[in-house]
Amino acid sequence: MTTKTVTATIEILGKPYSIRCPEPELQALQQAARYLNQKMIEVQESGKAINLERIAVITALNMTYQFLQLDQQKSSLMNKVNQKISHLQDKLDVAINRALQTELIYTAE
Repeated sequence: MTTKTVTATIEILGKPYSIRCPEPELQALQQAARYLNQKMIEVQESGKAINLERIAVITALNMTYQFLQLDQQKSSLMNKVNQKISHLQDKLDVAINRALQTELIYTAE
């Protein structure tokens, strides 16, 4: 089964762009385009860049920086979660071993 490809027109800084994408991804593409457009408008309005190329590059750098920060935060959180899981596994092992030892004492008598 092949996925139907559709052509969507998105607008970035008032310019229309025709983009082809798989039909199930159309809504995500439109959402991404709105987000990109908003970020580019913010850069344009900040006065940091005047021409479209510079606005695009600064926006891309800002978004990449944010992505990398979030990725680093995710990695840190995953490490903490894995440490907690390991700690809980150790506690369970100790509790199970104690229960088994107690059970062995009562069955040996």
